Amino acid sequence: MRFLPTAKNNIWFRWMAVYGLLFWAVMLLYRFVVLAEPFDIMIALRFGLLALVVSGLFNLLGWLGGRLVWYLSTAGLITGLVLMFSYSYRDMSGWEDLAGFLTFVLFTMGGFALGLAAEGIYFLVRRRRQA
Repeated sequence: MRFLPTAKNNIWFRWMAVYGLLFWAVMLLYRFVVLAEPFDIMIALRFGLLALVVSGLFNLLGWLGGRLVWYLSTAGLITGLVLMFSYSYRDMSGWEDLAGFLTFVLFTMGGFALGLAAEGIYFLVRRRRQA
């Protein structure tokens, strides 16, 4: 946890920009290279919006002090991306792109929920020790 900035530090906003750009690049790589779909600017912009929202949410919670949320959400996002890429190489009779994206969404949301739960438990334990 040492490489993450402290709460309320403006470095989190740089993290958000880099995080969002990397996530957007991976989504574009998946859609237009791995799935070999023709380039569509509207799809690329929608992926950019998705990357902006996800990056903004995860890093804003980190800025507020939720490091566990950031770690577990990022772990869920990376796991979801890896599984999404692996599903694209399976023969699922044309459903591999949808199954991959749904798996990505499931693991990303699962990591986020697990991060919120872990942060809540950490908060309660810390509060109980103070009392």
